[in-house]
Amino acid sequence: MGDVLFQDLWFHRVEGVVVESVIPDGELVVVRARTAAERAACPACGTASVRVHSRYVRRLADSAVGGRPALIELQVRRFRCSQQDCLQATFAEQVDGLTFRHGRRSAGLQTVLERVAVMLAGRAGSRLAHALAA
Repeated sequence: MGDVLFQDLWFHRVEGVVVESVIPDGELVVVRARTAAERAACPACGTASVRVHSRYVRRLADSAVGGRPALIELQVRRFRCSQQDCLQATFAEQVDGLTFRHGRRSAGLQTVLERVAVMLAGRAGSRLAHALAA
C-alpha cells in the first residue's frame, strides 16, 4: 500500500519506516510497517552494518485512533556486527522516535503514559489513561 497519508499520520516524526497497510480489526487498528534503512549501528561498538542476520515482527502499542487502540506490527531486522572483536555478535535495529530496547509501546505512547503517571499518579492517572484508550 505505502499510502502517503498513512505514512504522514503515524510516522511523521520518524525516518526510515514504510507503512504497508492499515487494518481496522474490531476494536483495534493494526498498522503493518517495515523499516527501510539500509544499515544500522551496533549499540556496543557503533560500527554500521549491512549484514542482515534475520527478521522478526515487533508489536508495539500506540496512541489511540478515533477511540480505538492502535497496534503497530513493525518488521525489523537483526544485524550481524561487522567488527571482528566486538562482544555483541548480533543486534536488532532501533527506529529513533518509535522504538527503544525491550519496549512494547511506541516512544510517543511511552512519553504520554510517563507524563500522566508523574502528573496524576495513582487511580486518577489510571482512569485518564483508560479514557485515552492508551
